[in-house]
Amino acid sequence: MALAVLVPIILFSAIALSMLMQAERATALRSLQETARATTLAVDRELSIAEARAQVLATATSLVDGDFKAFHERASLANRGGKSWTVLFDESGRQLVNTLVPYGTELPRRGHPEYGHEVLRTGAMRVSNLLDGTVAGGKVLAIEVPVVLDGGRQRYVLNQAFSPADLDAALRRNEVPANYIIGIFDRKGISIARSQRASELVGKPVRKELFDSSRSATEGVLQHDTRENIRVYDAFKRSALSGWTVAVGVPVDVIEASARRAVMVASMGLMAAIICALALALYFSRRMALSIESAVTSAAALGRGEAPQQFASGVLEFDRLHAALVAAGGILQQERESRGVVEQERARLFTSEQEARLLAENQNRAKDEFLAMLSHELRNPLAAISNSIALMEHPAVPADIAARARNIIKRQSRHLAHIVDDLLDLGRLMNGKVALVRQRLDLAEAVRDCVQSMQTTGRIDQHRLQLQATPAWVDADPTRIEQVISNLVSNALKYTPPGGSITVDVGALGDSAVLTVSDTGIGMPPELVERVFDVFVQGAGALDRSQGGLGIGLALVRQLVVLHAGDVSAASPGPDQGSTFTVRLPLSGTGTMAASPHSDQPDATTPATPS
Repeated sequence: MALAVLVPIILFSAIALSMLMQAERATALRSLQETARATTLAVDRELSIAEARAQVLATATSLVDGDFKAFHERASLANRGGKSWTVLFDESGRQLVNTLVPYGTELPRRGHPEYGHEVLRTGAMRVSNLLDGTVAGGKVLAIEVPVVLDGGRQRYVLNQAFSPADLDAALRRNEVPANYIIGIFDRKGISIARSQRASELVGKPVRKELFDSSRSATEGVLQHDTRENIRVYDAFKRSALSGWTVAVGVPVDVIEASARRAVMVASMGLMAAIICALALALYFSRRMALSIESAVTSAAALGRGEAPQQFASGVLEFDRLHAALVAAGGILQQERESRGVVEQERARLFTSEQEARLLAENQNRAKDEFLAMLSHELRNPLAAISNSIALMEHPAVPADIAARARNIIKRQSRHLAHIVDDLLDLGRLMNGKVALVRQRLDLAEAVRDCVQSMQTTGRIDQHRLQLQATPAWVDADPTRIEQVISNLVSNALKYTPPGGSITVDVGALGDSAVLTVSDTGIGMPPELVERVFDVFVQGAGALDRSQGGLGIGLALVRQLVVLHAGDVSAASPGPDQGSTFTVRLPLSGTGTMAASPHSDQPDATTPATPS
């Protein structure tokens, strides 16, 4: 049985090891390619620095003015501390400035003036191939930049030249093993720089197969023989900036040795696995005997109502027997758990029924309290109106008392209308039948008008009211905003004893207009703070309490504020410690640059003297 299992494993492992060797080789070649790309980037970075220096010198004032001596000094200063130097050619190829020698030194003409013509024709920067530097006395490379001045009447070619040896730093920038060979060759296939034997091979053509491959693709990997007759993998990358090609070569033996090491490790692992498999075969043969004893134990546990323990022997028949015993135990366990779930569900339903009953009782009590309060609220103004009418019908009533009775009738009529309006508004709001007539208004001005109206009617004569208002413009329905302000201030007056203080604060905070109404009244316990905006919710008290009210004012406030895309919150430190209500509305999208009628006055503070 063990051999039947191991033979296919060994066959497939051999295939896998072959694939592993190929994968290791591909990974090594990808690493080689990444080294070529990194070196290309390093070379391009050096060329970009030289190009930037040339571009800066091309804008020098001395060059624009034609002062070549001053330009020589400026370019020499720019190149100080570096390895490059500056050469300036005119359109015909004549050298005008060369910072490698003092100014005034006789300079030879350019050996290939057609290169300068090409740069001026295209108007683009160009990186040269490997050139013979007559002044430098050796091979040179250059960044050539066209300079066109005076509307095209002055045309120069500005070169930032450097020695090929200066590229050695770019070749050494990436840490690579010593057996890597890194080289750079130009667009003609001439070697520019080399990490090994540079003095012998720089300036000579590279291998034809490498040059041909670099011309047909921007990057790739090929296998060929080097000049040292070493078979290598060569990864190359052609620079889009310069057209030069960076090639990184590694001996084939190095790559293959790495892959072979990986295969060797995997082979050793396979042998270890085979040995382990044989050991496991012996182990499972012993478990066959143990499985029979385990089956007896499981059957006995099942008879006692216990769940049998799972046992795996590796033999199908025994495993099926154990699985059947475990399944039977599982069914029994599920049945016991099902009974437990049914009991829990019954308890949950009982609890839910109790909570629903309690909710219904609370709602019924709230309805009864509301009806009783509504009767009380209607009875008081109706009694006052009835008494005033009876007084006015008396033939001997004085004129001043009759006038006072008429005022009572007017005031109580307005109170009744306010109660009915609140009930109707709340019903329409909760049914979504209220449409806002928005306009841009100053919340501070609206609060001032509402407070002034209350002062006129004498509603706040027994309290000290402080108003602090700064302009805060919102897009809102003026009538509905007045309801919000009136209900909040009225609520504060209702639950603040005479002589208490009420503070109304209006202003802009962030992107919101904020209205805060604070009082020193009876406050609220925490459980009331959480429900104070619910319909018909009020603090505890008798029907004949002085505060009165139906418990719909704050519910109406919340519905109106939400309809304006705002929010309202309540807070209280506790009973007899006052309450604070805060309304936040979005500021108008046009900002707050428009001044209110009182914008030329300081923040208003309006105290109301107790009557």
